[in-house]
This record gives sequence, C-alpha cells and structure tokens, in this order.
Amino acid sequence: MKNQKTKHYIVTIHEQHGEYEHKTKCLFKTASDPLKYADNMAKTWYGHEEPEQADDGYWQNGEIISSVEEVLAIPASDFATLKKYLSVL
Repeated sequence: MKNQKTKHYIVTIHEQHGEYEHKTKCLFKTASDPLKYADNMAKTWYGHEEPEQADDGYWQNGEIISSVEEVLAIPASDFATLKKYLSVL
C-alpha cells in the first residue's frame, strides 16, 4: 500500500444549544478520510470519548449538539496563511 499524501482542509463545526446556533471554523491536515477525521472532531468537540448520537450530530453533556457542517480541501499555501488566524486541530 502506498503512502497517501497529506492534504489540507478547513472544517466548519456547527453547535446547537436550544434555539442558539454557533459555527466554528478550524483547520486540519490528514492523509486519511477527511470526512471521518472531521466527524471525529465533532464527536469529541467537548472532550467526551463516546457522546450520545443525535439525529444530526452528537450530544455534548445532553445539552449541545455538535456536528460537521462543511469540509473543504484547500491548497497548502492557503493552509499556511490561515493557520496564523485559525486553530489547527
């Protein structure tokens, strides 16, 4: 099996707490499946190893639902610039 090349991504994590919604953008890089990587980020967004599954994401402390809204591949040059301003997870 060949080594896969690491690719760069920007992800939007959506949080819903009752009627309030919040979106957070962050960066990551991976050579594996970016959708699985991002889903694991949403799943462990508040540090819980096995949060309860919600219809459209994961329950965090029984009050907040976190989910992946969008994953976009970006060029390495954009990643290098954006990492100055966004969190890299």
